[in-house]
Amino acid sequence: MVLLALGACWFLFFNELRDEWQVNPQYSYGYLVPLLGAALLWRRWPDRPDASPRQISGLFGVIAGLLLLQLPLNIFLEANPEWRLLYWINGFQVMALTCCFLYRWGGGPWISHFAPPLGFMLIAVPWPMQWEQAIIQGLMRFVAGLTVEVAGLFGIPAIQHGNLIEVGTGIVGIDEACSGVRSLQSALMLSLFLGEMYRFSWLRRAGLIGGSLVFVLLANLTRTSFLVWVAAKRGLDQMAAWHDTAGMVIMFIVLPSLMVLAYLMKPKTSAGLAQPATQRDLFPQTPQWIGFSIIGWLLAVMVVTEVWYRSHEKNLVSNLEWSVAWPVNNPQFTKTVVPANSLAILRCSDSAAGSWEDETGNHWSAFVLRWNPGKNSEQLAKGHRPDICFPAAGAKLVDDFGGVTLDANGVTIPFHHQSFAIGAKLIHVFYCLWSDRISPHGETAVQTGPYASRLSAVMTGKRNVGQKVLEIVVQGPDSGDDAVTTLKQQLPNLIRRQ
Repeated sequence: MVLLALGACWFLFFNELRDEWQVNPQYSYGYLVPLLGAALLWRRWPDRPDASPRQISGLFGVIAGLLLLQLPLNIFLEANPEWRLLYWINGFQVMALTCCFLYRWGGGPWISHFAPPLGFMLIAVPWPMQWEQAIIQGLMRFVAGLTVEVAGLFGIPAIQHGNLIEVGTGIVGIDEACSGVRSLQSALMLSLFLGEMYRFSWLRRAGLIGGSLVFVLLANLTRTSFLVWVAAKRGLDQMAAWHDTAGMVIMFIVLPSLMVLAYLMKPKTSAGLAQPATQRDLFPQTPQWIGFSIIGWLLAVMVVTEVWYRSHEKNLVSNLEWSVAWPVNNPQFTKTVVPANSLAILRCSDSAAGSWEDETGNHWSAFVLRWNPGKNSEQLAKGHRPDICFPAAGAKLVDDFGGVTLDANGVTIPFHHQSFAIGAKLIHVFYCLWSDRISPHGETAVQTGPYASRLSAVMTGKRNVGQKVLEIVVQGPDSGDDAVTTLKQQLPNLIRRQ
């Protein structure tokens, strides 16, 4: 019964991660991790050390404390499904709980024996956002830079802009050129799995991980160089037609290559496995009431969480509704379209975009993205922020001016104001994330980043509400104050209250 209870803890943990696997292609491999982890545990079972059951009075106090942590974790994750720190806390909590029972059943040797496959389970957890942006974006720019050099060897003029590549026929965007670097995480998962399956030493496992990095970089360099060549010689349409095929080729090259490398790295001789466990080596008896108590507590946590949010959701009120009045009468106005590949990544329900020039010569662009209500709506909306997207296009953050609140036709809109440098150009970006429903205390939007806003979402019981993103970019003003003044003058012409 205790095994069933531990399985329920792991199931709930992976079920929380499933939302991230679903909306973020970089972690779509997560669906395989529970199955592969279970297979690794199964392989470890026959040669487990002799059981040395431990009777420690304080152990059940630790187990109780770990289980109590499940309640605040569940409540916070319900309102903040994109908060990756909580994923890691939850992962270590479930792993520590499992280790407590392993210690009770077999002592320290059992923890050491089963720790590698248990640790493998954590590869399904998304990386902290700061690490992910620094590593993945850095690798994307590195591959893009190498691709430009390779293109030059073939006589194709190309210019790098962040992880975008400009050729004569247009821009090879992040989806077309560098998104294949997401295979890094899949390759890392596979290298960890193979290292544990073959019981490599830690040095051999590190070598296999290094090999996976080399394979990924070489495969992506080949892919991006091919796509840039197609774009330059045959046009962007042909490149788009080859995009998915090239991505599949990467996976068919990298993953089998890793499997071959792992096979070649196997030691020539290996120590024999222990004899299959005898009856005395099976799990020591554990009172069934412990397993029933854990399952009962998990059910209680889900009920309390649902009661908490349902009791607060009835107090939420509809936020003000507004729309963008595009300056279609301006002869400089051009309606633009968010690329289909970007929309597929963003998974938004609706989008609109446009660009124009005002009478004073300032260049404007803006877009509105809409996500219908759902558990991932806020997670998806927060995934599109200027500090994530603009550096990917080669822009450098110059200043972060923080929040600025502006009024337009009776609508109070809180923006986050940042400036970026793109070559010699300075642009000011105003970003707003707007929720469909709010608490009756007067806030108008969900703020990004601060822990206080995450706590506020929990205390007011906001979850699964629809989201809208408004982003306005202006080029022309020289300072932050001038940009705010310029936007304040233009905003009443752009926003219409419904």
